Amino acid sequence: MKKAIITSCLALAAVVGLHAESFTGPIVVKYMGMTRTQTVEVTVTEGDNGLYTLVLNVPLFGTMTMSDVTAATTDGVTVYSAERYVGTSYGNMRTILFARTVNGMMAANVTLPDQGATMWFNTVGNYFQLPNSDMESWTNSDGEPDRWHGFKTATGMWAFASPAQLGQSTDVHSGTTGQYSAVMTAKSAFNTIANGTMTNGRLNAGSTSATSTSNNASMDESYGDDFYMPLHAKPDQFKVWMKYQQGTPNANNKANVSVKTFDGTYYQEPVDKTYTNLTGSIVGGQIAVCDWTQFTFPMDYESYAGNNAETKAIFVTFSTNANPGQGSKDDMVYVDDMELVYLGAMTDLRYKGETIAGWNPAVTTYSMEIAGEPNLNDFTATLEGASAVMTKSMEQNADGSYRITISVVSGDLQNAACYIITATAPVAKRGDINGDGTVNVADVTELINIVLEGLPFDLSIGDLTNDGAINVADVTNLISIVLNN
Repeated sequence: MKKAIITSCLALAAVVGLHAESFTGPIVVKYMGMTRTQTVEVTVTEGDNGLYTLVLNVPLFGTMTMSDVTAATTDGVTVYSAERYVGTSYGNMRTILFARTVNGMMAANVTLPDQGATMWFNTVGNYFQLPNSDMESWTNSDGEPDRWHGFKTATGMWAFASPAQLGQSTDVHSGTTGQYSAVMTAKSAFNTIANGTMTNGRLNAGSTSATSTSNNASMDESYGDDFYMPLHAKPDQFKVWMKYQQGTPNANNKANVSVKTFDGTYYQEPVDKTYTNLTGSIVGGQIAVCDWTQFTFPMDYESYAGNNAETKAIFVTFSTNANPGQGSKDDMVYVDDMELVYLGAMTDLRYKGETIAGWNPAVTTYSMEIAGEPNLNDFTATLEGASAVMTKSMEQNADGSYRITISVVSGDLQNAACYIITATAPVAKRGDINGDGTVNVADVTELINIVLEGLPFDLSIGDLTNDGAINVADVTNLISIVLNN
C-alpha cells in the first residue's frame, strides 16, 4: 500500500467513509472496436486517512473500485489521480484514473492501457455553455428562439412599432446536425433603418431616433432567468457560425456581434455612460458580407482588470449593422451553433524555477532525482486558459520513490492534462561527501572534519583508496580528484 504525503495518517487496509458524493451521468466506453454508452453512477468516498475510494459500474468491465486515491483542490476544482490494479469482470487490470469535480459535477478519464480500453464520464452537460446555443429550441409563443430575444419581447414605448424581425430559418451551415438557425432582418421605419437584433438580454425601444441610447440591449440579474445568463467560468474564446447578406450592397457596412462578461449588475449597449462592471470582451466582432462562416473571437480580460469586478454573467448581442440606423432594408444576419471555449493547458513546468528536463506538453511522464522528500511548492507552471487551474498531489511508492501528480484543468472541466513525475533519490557519487551532487572543495572540507572527528561515514562514498577505512589518505585522494577536475 502507498503512503499519501498529503495526509499525516497511514493508509488503512479498510477505508472508513467520512463523506460520500455521487455523480450520475453518461459514460462512453471504447474497447476492441466497440463503443458502449450508458448512464452510470460514480461514488466518491473520503476515508479517515484523507484518501478516497471511487466506485463505478462500467459497461463491459463491471464494478470497478479504486482505493487510496489522492486528491488536490484548487479554486474549488478537485482532481483525483491514481494508477492501480483494479478488479474487473476479467480479473485485475492496470487502471489509470484522472477525474475532476466542481460544483457537484464530474468529468473523468479512465484508461486500461494494457487492454487498450478508454472511458469518458461526464456530468457537466451544457452548464458552462450558452442555453439554446444551437438555435434548435423554439417553444416561445412569440416566435423567438428560447432564451434569445428580439423586439417582440422588448420594453419601451416604441417596442410595438419596431418592424425589425427575428425569426427561425432552415438555412443552416454544412456539417451541422441541427435543423434551424436564427435570422435577423433589418427594416425601414420612421425614415430610418431599424437594425435586426438578437440578444440574450432584453431590448428596449425608447425612442424613434436610431442613435438614441434609450434604444438598447441590456442585462441585469434582476431581469430573471429568461433575460439573464449566468457564467460559471471565464471562456477564452467565443465561436459562432454566421451568414451576412445585404439588401443594398455596401462594403462599408458590417454586421456586428458583441460579447461582454460582467458582474451581473446593469449594463447596456449602446452604452450611455462609462461602465466599470465589465470584466471581459471579445476582440473584434464586425462581420463583412459572407456565406456561412465559423468565426472564433478571443476574449480579452486584461483590458478590464482595473475594474476589479467579478465575472458572473455573459451578455451577447447580434445586429445587422455595427452602427445604429445604418445599413439597408432587408440586411440579414443568420446565427447558429455558438460555443464558449475554455482552454486548459500547461506550456511550461518548472522545478525550483528551472524547466524540468525534457519538458514537452505532449509528454505526460517524467523522471527526476530529488534528494529527500520533494516539496510540491517547488513545482510551478505556466498555464493557458483564463479559468484554468493547477493542482498538485504526491504519494510515496513502495520502493521509496515518489509519484508526483501535477494537473491542469480548464474552467469547464472538459480540457485537462495530467503530468506524472517519478522522483527518486540521487545515486550517490564517490567523493560527494556533502551530497550536493558535485565533487568540489566543499567535499574536501567535509571529509577532513569526518577524519578529524572520527565520525562514521558511508565507505562507498568516502573510502576513495579502497582500504576499508576513511582516513588521511582518502583526503589526499579527494584533493587530487578536485584539482584534476
